[in-house]
Amino acid sequence: MKRSFRTWFLTVTIILILFVVVFFTYAWFTSNRAVSTNTVTARTDEENLELQLSSTGGSSFRDSQPASITQVNKTDAEYLIPVSTNDLQNFVYSPFTDSGMASSFERVQNEEYYYHGRVYIRAVGEGMDDGSTMKLYLDQSDGILGQKVSGQMLNAARLGLVFDENYSSEVIFKLSESQNASGQQTYNTVINGQTLGNNQVLSYTNGTVRAASDPSVLADGYTISFSDDSVDVPQNALLTMQLNKIYTVDIYFYLEGCDPDCSNSIQYSTVDLQLGFYGVLSQEGA
Repeated sequence: MKRSFRTWFLTVTIILILFVVVFFTYAWFTSNRAVSTNTVTARTDEENLELQLSSTGGSSFRDSQPASITQVNKTDAEYLIPVSTNDLQNFVYSPFTDSGMASSFERVQNEEYYYHGRVYIRAVGEGMDDGSTMKLYLDQSDGILGQKVSGQMLNAARLGLVFDENYSSEVIFKLSESQNASGQQTYNTVINGQTLGNNQVLSYTNGTVRAASDPSVLADGYTISFSDDSVDVPQNALLTMQLNKIYTVDIYFYLEGCDPDCSNSIQYSTVDLQLGFYGVLSQEGA
């Protein structure tokens, strides 16, 4: 499965209202929000296995290559303001700063300030053994997850995935292993008198905002790799899929405002970002 879009970040005001970015930040998502799939396919005279995608679910599921990702939230996707979360459910932002330090936070309402899209995925199998499933992984073979990047925005960006609206399945990815130079980082998120540092974000529980560990991980542990004559399967699967069942895939893209890389250095950044999935047949006793 692939998801592609391009973002441009432009400074438009000097009002200090963000976690770490001094300026209001814009992002534009092109209409090229297409996805496609790769899968290890088992085919004999009696067996067939295919990973399918659709822009709609339920009885409206229609396999399409590529399929368009449908935006779920109603916010204008042309505008991104840095937010912070540790669970993809409760996002917070800073409505204003004091002497350049963000110390007042509010919960994001109506899913503003970040991108939330959705597609539907299904592993269609015929003639498989009882108990057969498909393991779902990332595929970066086409240079995805920020391989084509101009600027440093991806150092502060996050990509979140949730399957079947079950947030226990969520995974949040860092899109870069790099960090901006120290002179291009900013530490100005303050909570309960503590200035947050690397690997810290904000959590929101019952009206209270607290510092929390950054849950984002690098994609390598979920990414399939290829050699000349083999496929190397990673330790972690994104999802174990029952055959012929439709799953929703919720996709979140946002700037992590507590990341020191979320600073003025990401202004005017251009990104070509893709997301790929790869399915592998799993059989009981195999």
